[in-house]
Amino acid sequence: MKKTITLTTSFMLALAMTACGSSGTSQTGGGSNLTSEPTIESSPSPTFKPGTTDDAIKAGWLAGNAKPKFKPGTEGQVDVVATGPVKGQHGMTTIVVAIRNSTNESITSIDVAGVAKDKSGKIIGSGSSQGFNPSSVPAGGIGLGYVYFGSDIPSSSKIDFTVASQPVQGEAYFQDLTVDQANVVGKSITGQATNNSELTLNGPYGVQVTCFDEKGKLLSTYGDFGKPDADLKPGQSISFQVDQYGGSCPTFLLGASGYGPLF
Repeated sequence: MKKTITLTTSFMLALAMTACGSSGTSQTGGGSNLTSEPTIESSPSPTFKPGTTDDAIKAGWLAGNAKPKFKPGTEGQVDVVATGPVKGQHGMTTIVVAIRNSTNESITSIDVAGVAKDKSGKIIGSGSSQGFNPSSVPAGGIGLGYVYFGSDIPSSSKIDFTVASQPVQGEAYFQDLTVDQANVVGKSITGQATNNSELTLNGPYGVQVTCFDEKGKLLSTYGDFGKPDADLKPGQSISFQVDQYGGSCPTFLLGASGYGPLF
């Protein structure tokens, strides 16, 4: 049985609005050619060790030219370790976030809720995340995503985040693809991602770009879907072209994922 997802206008507008709000010079550099199969350990690690996005690039879960450095986080918890700017436009706001899994086990089904407050402490909006790359994060690892608010949130607002997740048990429902290429071509990022699992995956296959400045600070995000939107057998690939909606990324990281079998 294939999962069917109806895309909302607000979802695509959120990505477009966030990308247009980014700043900086044109992208340089490009992706990586990776053939290793991403492996998510389901058993607890003996000790917690903070990882880097380089670890995810080597494993194939991410590709790109950004080199961000994130703080260790709170040991034993999954928490937000970095955020992008609060930029509300056209009745919506997106905030790019990075989470770190500071537990001793791999996690999936990551969800970040955000509560926006004004200077007096009054709640003026709430939002939730729309998925993370990679979708399964090993112990010590980093995940990249964004929190979407369905209203304009002033840049001066205080944002409180709450993170929820589940341990990976067996085959995770959200499945990461190996990103073989991520190439800057004009105002787009093109490339390919492959199903290196032993499962036949279901679409749609989300492709998400996270933008950073030259120093590794989070800026914005935008995304699209890979093609074809069909069952993806082990070893098969999707291609993608993600447009920047008029924005730019000084540096970037990109991830792609699909869905495992429902039964």
